[in-house]
Amino acid sequence: MAVTTGSERARGALSYLRRKISTGEWAVGERIPIEPELADQMGVGRSTVREAVRSLASMGMLETAPGRGTFVRSASPTSSLLDEFLADFSLEEILSYRRALEVEAAQQAALHRSDEDLAALEQATIEEVGCSRCPVLSLTDSGEGAFDSRFHRLIFDAAKNRLLAALYAGINDQLRTPQHRGRLANVATGAEMERDHQRVLEAIRKRDFIDAVHAMVDHVDHDVVIVNDQQEVVPPLARTPEQQQRIDDVRDGRPAIV
Repeated sequence: MAVTTGSERARGALSYLRRKISTGEWAVGERIPIEPELADQMGVGRSTVREAVRSLASMGMLETAPGRGTFVRSASPTSSLLDEFLADFSLEEILSYRRALEVEAAQQAALHRSDEDLAALEQATIEEVGCSRCPVLSLTDSGEGAFDSRFHRLIFDAAKNRLLAALYAGINDQLRTPQHRGRLANVATGAEMERDHQRVLEAIRKRDFIDAVHAMVDHVDHDVVIVNDQQEVVPPLARTPEQQQRIDDVRDGRPAIV
């Protein structure tokens, strides 16, 4: 009879927990079962569960809140090396890179989404109706809930590109840090957010990657922006008044004058 070693049990527990997270069975923000329940589910001891949870916490996938439980923090590992690497760059550079990731994710989601992905995105737009701002920047004093728009996360799921999703998670972790938090704002109103999300959703529904790119470019222009000490928006791109008017015309459905 084969003997299961402690290290094999630990690897099995880690794979079990990671699979629950990466497949979305345990959604980001959701509390996972308590330690005794996990031990029963996997047929291992509590110490093995504890070790697996610690490992996933070190990867950035789980986070334990004393007295509240353990919660899913990210659907993919967030490398500490990425965090250290990003720390050498300015907020402007980081936000620009995040913008590029979201645009590419929208394009790939339009090309690769499944019917299940589309249904999940449609449900997310319903859940976020009535928000005063896009939940992508729902900062609290403690930082909880930051960059937690389910709609945005589901676009990366629909893109079927794990590297994009992992980089996006790493970028958002960097933006959560105290040195950046006070310099970020969301300038889109709830109505503008709903309009933008619907445009992105419709493009993904039609599998129109060109419209998906344009719709997401419009949205990320104002979903998270940098503000100065006077709380004035620092434009993500330098534009002339004429160029901005062309963008506004397209956004509002008016023919653009070239």
